[in-house]
Amino acid sequence: MKCLLLFITCFTAAVSGFDCTNADDGIYEIGCKSFVRCKDGEGETVECEEGFVFNPKIGDCDDQNYVAPPCGNWIDCTNVPDGTYPDYDQNCTSYYTCQSGEFFGHNYCPGSLVFNEETGICDYKHNVYVPCGLVPRPNE
Repeated sequence: MKCLLLFITCFTAAVSGFDCTNADDGIYEIGCKSFVRCKDGEGETVECEEGFVFNPKIGDCDDQNYVAPPCGNWIDCTNVPDGTYPDYDQNCTSYYTCQSGEFFGHNYCPGSLVFNEETGICDYKHNVYVPCGLVPRPNE
């Protein structure tokens, strides 16, 4: 039994890449999709489900829309005027909403549409100014 317990402990450490033997009790991030909970020298590796990533603020898996980059998609809307904004890192195929300094999540454009900043809706690229669309901006 002692050998089996030693094997399981070593196997868990090898799989997660983190050894809790001499670590303080706590949460240790392995990557965006997993972390290790250490307690009394023992480690439990946690893998986040699809659509969830490790959130260091809460020490657990969380919806990726509520976690800051690089792991999540949360955006800091502090001091950002109310409105909808294109997700440039998604090539404008989605957009996000800021209201009263709060982030209200991402919305995705259907099919091959992109977010049109001028109209505030998803539109065809040939109707949208660059960088989201194909239409050159007029000289202002």
